[in-house]
This record gives sequence, structure tokens and C-alpha cells, in this order.
Amino acid sequence: MSEVEQLEFLDPAASPPRERRLSWGTVVLLAGFMALALALALQLARQNATQPTDGSAPDFNLKLFDGGELRLSELRGQVILLNFWASWCPPCRDEAPDLQALHSDFNEAGLTVIGINILESSRQKALDFIAEFGLSYPNGEDTGQFIAELYRVEAPPESFLIDKTGEIQRFVLGAVSYDDMSRSIRELLAS
Repeated sequence: MSEVEQLEFLDPAASPPRERRLSWGTVVLLAGFMALALALALQLARQNATQPTDGSAPDFNLKLFDGGELRLSELRGQVILLNFWASWCPPCRDEAPDLQALHSDFNEAGLTVIGINILESSRQKALDFIAEFGLSYPNGEDTGQFIAELYRVEAPPESFLIDKTGEIQRFVLGAVSYDDMSRSIRELLAS
């Protein structure tokens, strides 16, 4: 036998090409990688999403600590100051008197302050906070963090100023101050 005859396997015409198929294990592995990549992409997109700073304010129902309920869309025609807070949060404690003063000074003119308690360890701590600062505006607990998810809240305090038509006009990361927020409220109430 010559050397050429022994190397017959190198000649493409010598034998028909074999059909390549993926094994089920390979298919499952590829599907798993694709699912993992999709999950990571969605998580990165979620992390890169920021709080809404304009556009329509997402609607929600809030069960209030006093037993009542509030639906944001039913407050159209009013200026809304939506505040996410927690009793353990030092900046939330700093802003509480300013939020109460804004409510007291502008409620009759058409401002509704709404407090949404998030990430709280107990309902009683939230109630103690409300009593300590004499908060008389509506406050409720965001059970399951549903509303915080809608507004992409990262950590309290975060506030959203919403105009009479339900559009977000301003986002405040950190404590609200009376002087700064009252100017924006006056402008929205006048429009």
C-alpha cells in the first residue's frame, strides 16, 4: 500500500461528509446560557433605570394607616407631593417637620402631601414616627414595595412633585426642605 492510499481519509471525495448534530445536552446547555444572559440583561437594565422625573405619575392604591384608602388618580386637579420614608432614616426624620409645614400651609390651596412608608421593620415603628412628628397628612405602608417599584425608589427619602394633571414635575433625592419645595409648589398651584 502506498502512502497515498493510506491517507485516503484526507480526500473529501473518498467518503461522504458526516452530518453534525447537536446533542440534547448541548441544546439544553445553550438554552441555559441564553436564559442566563437574558436574565442578566434584564437585571442590568433594571439597575440602570432611574426614577421617573417627568411624564405621567404611575397610579396606585395605598392603604392608609388610619384604615382608609387612597388612589392617586382620584387626586387629579391637586398638586401632589409624594414622599417615600422610613422611621429609621435620619434624613426622613429631618424632613418630617418640613413636610408637615408644607401640608399645613398649602393643603387648603390644593396641595396633598402623601407619605409612603417603605422598608419598615414594623407597623408600630411607622405609627410611632407619625405620632412623634404630628403628621396629619395621609400616610400608608407600601406592603410588598409595589409602589416603590413603580417609582423605582432606591432608598428613603425620595419625593416626587406631581402637577394637577398627574405629570411628574420634580424628583428630590434626599430630604425635602420647606424653602426649596414651597417655591415649586406655589408655581404649580398657580398654573
